[in-house]
Amino acid sequence: MITRGIKIIYGMILPAVLFLWTSCNEDEGLGGSSSIEGYVYNVVHYDDYFTFRTDTFAALGKKVYLGFGSELGVGDDIDAGLDGYYRFNYLREGAYSVYALSELRSGQKVAEVQQIKIGSGVTKVPPIYIHSGDAYGTAMIKGQVNATYYHNGAMRDKGPGVGVRVYISHEEDDAPFDDLHAGDNGIFIFQKLLPGNYIIYVESEDPDTEKVRLISSGVIRVGETGKIYEIPETFEITVSV
Repeated sequence: MITRGIKIIYGMILPAVLFLWTSCNEDEGLGGSSSIEGYVYNVVHYDDYFTFRTDTFAALGKKVYLGFGSELGVGDDIDAGLDGYYRFNYLREGAYSVYALSELRSGQKVAEVQQIKIGSGVTKVPPIYIHSGDAYGTAMIKGQVNATYYHNGAMRDKGPGVGVRVYISHEEDDAPFDDLHAGDNGIFIFQKLLPGNYIIYVESEDPDTEKVRLISSGVIRVGETGKIYEIPETFEITVSV
């Protein structure tokens, strides 16, 4: 599935004006003497850094597509060359859509579009930025665990739950799809989460009976990507040692 994220190069244009502009230019296509040129860059979203750090590189070899008018059909395509440079030649004057594809972790493609109207000669297109990497289009959930340790029913120690196993599940599921061990200060972070509803939980052991019960975070609604959702309440558990 391809969705489109359009960036109009002339700033904000009212939809009615945009419609008139594109519908009155029906002569776009190959067979003219005009050209379009520009650059495409790849923004890489790294994972396993517990941040949303990115690096940007020239998108060498990435496909750039040309649509005639405002539609995202493929009138022509080309591979970006050195420095991410591309050029479409032999075009008639009119309106065009120039785009390349970002890819979400889910595999969904997103069109990053520049719409442009060209006259005679060479028209430069503003840079196109596509996105890739496992962390693109994802979010994180962060929380903390404190533990009270008992031995033979007597409290022995209390502090951050370093090494405590933490689980995550989708709201509609009974079983977790991932787990990890809390790190320094009992802090844990689940990464690369797609939008959706999640539940975080840990196990707590009764110091007298040693029966285990689950302590849940409740539903955490992840909607916005590129964001860390922090659980405000610290998990308080007991552990028999």
